[in-house]
Amino acid sequence: MYQENAEAREKFLFALEWLLEVTKRYSGPLHFGLAHIGHENPKLLGETYGAKMASQQLDEVLHSLRKAFRKTDLVARDGLDFWIIIPFTPASEKISDKIKYILDSASLAGLQIVERDISFFSLPLEDASLNENVSPSELLEYLKKNQALLARNQITLPASE
Repeated sequence: MYQENAEAREKFLFALEWLLEVTKRYSGPLHFGLAHIGHENPKLLGETYGAKMASQQLDEVLHSLRKAFRKTDLVARDGLDFWIIIPFTPASEKISDKIKYILDSASLAGLQIVERDISFFSLPLEDASLNENVSPSELLEYLKKNQALLARNQITLPASE
């Protein structure tokens, strides 16, 4: 499963790099969303399941996310974090509600009983402190560290009971 996740992450980073280049070239109305799903307390996941089972649980959530989203939405796992590229969101559907529904459904099935944080970003970012030639990995790390300032919306889902 690890090799599959590593290959999917590389494809995700390649697509993100391409989208960043396109948005630099065309400054018009081309925008896309990027969602980050993290954990309020990453240690809690390991304490709840143990390392091996926690990894299996994360793989199952990744599979559920990939299955639930459109083929045009890219989902990748980076350690304990999940990233989703959303090229567009129909006016009739709020992506934050869809992600919350998917994670709630996964929780009811016994997955992810720990807290999750979800942050939504609109790209391209309008952040003067961010280098124009930042790599996709650096961008994801930057967004993760500065999510309180840069996220358009944030949700914290409590631990399931």
